[in-house]
Amino acid sequence: MNNFVKIIAFDLETTGLDISKDEIIEIGAILFSVKESRGRMVPEKLDEFQSLVKASKPISSESEASKVNKITNEMLLNAPSCTEVLQKFKIFCDNSNCLVAHNADAFDKRFLSSAYGKHSVPAPTQPILDSIKMSRNIIQLPNYKLATIAKVLEARSEISLKTKEDAMHRAGYDCEILMHIFVALLRSRLSNEEWNAQEFLQALKKKDIHQDSTQIKPMRPKATGFF
Repeated sequence: MNNFVKIIAFDLETTGLDISKDEIIEIGAILFSVKESRGRMVPEKLDEFQSLVKASKPISSESEASKVNKITNEMLLNAPSCTEVLQKFKIFCDNSNCLVAHNADAFDKRFLSSAYGKHSVPAPTQPILDSIKMSRNIIQLPNYKLATIAKVLEARSEISLKTKEDAMHRAGYDCEILMHIFVALLRSRLSNEEWNAQEFLQALKKKDIHQDSTQIKPMRPKATGFF
């Protein structure tokens, strides 16, 4: 039995970009590993997680984020609470060696750190990789949007998933794309042995692919008055 690394590609949808006032309204994640197929490493999906999250207040009709992800107030009516989803996401993450998100440091990790601190529930402790940083060290592109990377790799027959613009910006589909991109970018840089769970993160560092994996650090909300 192999001991290949188990990775979770995750993605958040939120009501906006400001962690002080905006909130998570969807979490999607895919647990995957790798396997050898026709002489090259390809992703192997093991499990997936997806949940909408009930917002604490109605989403503004002027929200730019809502226009992009197309998540409406009606869709969130029967969604579970943020506390419940964060707890389930943490349990899901317990099966992995590390996590990866696209633009994790600037967006996903910050929102999760804020949410886990606000709701006072245990957070995942796995190291988080940022696929934007990784991509910049591997491939030269005009920009590093998820769709741009996917289309380039698809044109080179490096990924088998067909990019669907109308399906992007929903957490589950973005995770699927990220899983395929992640393995495709690393395929020519890592030996089979370096996909081993014990070797993987060290190999990324040694080869200057990704230096600074970080973790979710729950942030307590700042007090707003005197008691």
